[in-house]
Amino acid sequence: MKTFAVKIPAGIRNDEKIRLIGQGKNGENGGKNGDLLIKINIDKDNKFRLEGCNIYTSLNLTPWEAALGERISIEGIDSTETVYIQKGIQSGDKIKIQGKGYKDGKGGRGDLVAEVKIMVPKNLTQEETRMYQKLKEISTFNPR
Repeated sequence: MKTFAVKIPAGIRNDEKIRLIGQGKNGENGGKNGDLLIKINIDKDNKFRLEGCNIYTSLNLTPWEAALGERISIEGIDSTETVYIQKGIQSGDKIKIQGKGYKDGKGGRGDLVAEVKIMVPKNLTQEETRMYQKLKEISTFNPR
């Protein structure tokens, strides 16, 4: 059994192959050894989704962060980026961070795209319940 150290090129795509010349089967009748082909399989990830050169992720926000605006850190594949969330952002809105996606193999990069999901707490303290009740009483907002 042989062990190989293989450099995976930046921007390689799913199902592409890396060729190790002369590392395949022994040649017959004194011929050259064949090549070893390694097929790339990019695993699925729970946090990131790759589409072309863009990487998609979810950004979970609290209702108050979405309503008031906030500086938020978004984790990418090789860095953490800080972005300002605009007041009134909605679930489903997307925040695009240019040049922080997957490498394209030509020196460029796609974008990191964070899809906003506004999360409502399941269990409220008594004070939180009172505050939400007060907001319900004074708010004129009606999404329907």
